[in-house]
Amino acid sequence: MSKRLGVCIALVLFVLLLPACSAKGGTETPVAMTGASNSWAFDFVRWNDKLYRLTDEDITPIDREIGAVESFIDDENIVGHGVYSNTFAEGTKLYSIPNVRTEDAIAVEANGGYLKMINTAKDRTEQR
Repeated sequence: MSKRLGVCIALVLFVLLLPACSAKGGTETPVAMTGASNSWAFDFVRWNDKLYRLTDEDITPIDREIGAVESFIDDENIVGHGVYSNTFAEGTKLYSIPNVRTEDAIAVEANGGYLKMINTAKDRTEQR
C-alpha cells in the first residue's frame, strides 16, 4: 500500500510540474495579467506633457481652444503619445480658462458643457 501511495504522489507531482516546465520555454509573448486595466485612479487628459485630472467643476465661460484629444487609451499598459485620455474620445476639445494659467488648469468639453481639469503635479504640490 505504501508503494502505491508513493507512485500516486509522484504522478500528481509530475502532472502539476509539467505545465510549469513547458510554460518557461514557450515562444508566446508574455501578457501582463494584473487585473488593473481600465482601473485608473482618476479620469485624465495628458496635454502639453502634463497630466490633468478631471473635476466635477463646471466652467463658464471658456477662453480659447488649445487642442483636442488625439487618442483614447483604455489599457494602462499602453503608452500614449501626444494628447490622450482614458476618458474622453478622440476629437474632444480642450480649452483654456479665463484668468487661469494652462499650467494650473484647463477645461474639457463634456456633456454639452465644460468641466475643469487640474494639473496633477500642481494639485500634489498644493496639498503639501
